[in-house]
Amino acid sequence: MTELLRLSGLAVHFPIRRGIGDSILRRPSRVVRAVDGVDLAIERGEVLALVGESGSGKTTIGRVIVKLTRQTRGTIEFEGHDVSRLWGVRRLRDYRRRVQVIFQDPYETLDPKHTIEDFVAEPLVVNGIGGSAAKRRELVLQAIDAAGLRPAEDFARRYPHELSGGQRQRVVIAGALVLGPELVVADEPVSMLDVSIRTELLHLMLNLRQERNLTYLFITHDLSLAWVIADRVAVMYLGKIMEIGPANTVISRPRHPYTQALVSVAPSPEPPAPGVRAKRTILVGETPDASSIPSGCRFRTRCPVAFDRCAAEEPPLIQLDGGQSAACWLVEKG
Repeated sequence: MTELLRLSGLAVHFPIRRGIGDSILRRPSRVVRAVDGVDLAIERGEVLALVGESGSGKTTIGRVIVKLTRQTRGTIEFEGHDVSRLWGVRRLRDYRRRVQVIFQDPYETLDPKHTIEDFVAEPLVVNGIGGSAAKRRELVLQAIDAAGLRPAEDFARRYPHELSGGQRQRVVIAGALVLGPELVVADEPVSMLDVSIRTELLHLMLNLRQERNLTYLFITHDLSLAWVIADRVAVMYLGKIMEIGPANTVISRPRHPYTQALVSVAPSPEPPAPGVRAKRTILVGETPDASSIPSGCRFRTRCPVAFDRCAAEEPPLIQLDGGQSAACWLVEKG
């Protein structure tokens, strides 16, 4: 496979509003480091799952890729071209045709005053694609049909309140497909749906991947879901990638203590032997703020096996066998 997108040294910092007391006492400005130095490559045609707790920075990475959030530093390369400084409606037009997003909440994504045809057709109108109204309608109906809403003519006339949650999310998928993208950033696309509907939509997304040669960045907090759908899994914590590698390898042989803790509490179809309790590593407390950790390993506050070196030096991603990498000093010598 060839490389489609690469992030190098990506960081996104959000400033904290200063109060009157901060100004009087001349306290330095502070920031929340949502993403703090991420290197990540996405291969053409693969499904890369970005996994982590709420607040780990995974959604921020997705928003940076689709150009909804500006990075503080770092570069973004798409097909070998630097698009880091690509901003403005006209300059982003071609890029956004090729990189689309599926948001988590279909109820917030859809405008209740617009029909399904209006919603799916809007990207075509904005980008001046299709030429005539008849051609645009044809493209819209093809996208609605590809998303599994049949007959497409019937669904095109409906409004969002006439659809179920699963059907609404299919409409959002149709809106992403209509431009013929190459990369789709799917941000928790099935987290608000029933389990049975989730399975249908996941099958749909994987089928579309084959039919249209799509590449997915699949953002989720569900490790078991990432195991099922992804070719590779990247585990995030406090704005950094803790571990990355083939999905089966990361789940069956996690090397970072944080990944091991996540895997230990994930539901398993194989119960432990009679009389044996499953071992669980419970991470206590809320995810700390990266800005409150001045140096050393940011996972030290919750790491079950942290040691002295973690306090002084933060480990890089250390390359292991089989395409797996982990940011932990424990794996340095195997």
